[in-house]
Amino acid sequence: MAPPTLVFGKEELKGIWEKAAEPCFLKALVQNECEFNGHEYVCTPFKRLFKECGAGKRIVRIEVTDQDTNHLAFDATVTRFWESSRRCT
Repeated sequence: MAPPTLVFGKEELKGIWEKAAEPCFLKALVQNECEFNGHEYVCTPFKRLFKECGAGKRIVRIEVTDQDTNHLAFDATVTRFWESSRRCT
């Protein structure tokens, strides 16, 4: 289990972003939210986006996921996930 992570609002992060050094990259990961329906587990993938700035020991990584990140019609990562999962069955 991952350690607890502090959650901050945009206003609280303004000072951190001002101190963040270039270069910046967009990173993504796909997690699954699973529920047991009594017979099987049904899992839905969702993507989380992070902006990562800096280098070495001075890296700042902040989640920038928003409500439009997981639109299946526009999200190639989730689409690829579903396509690859169909090949595995």
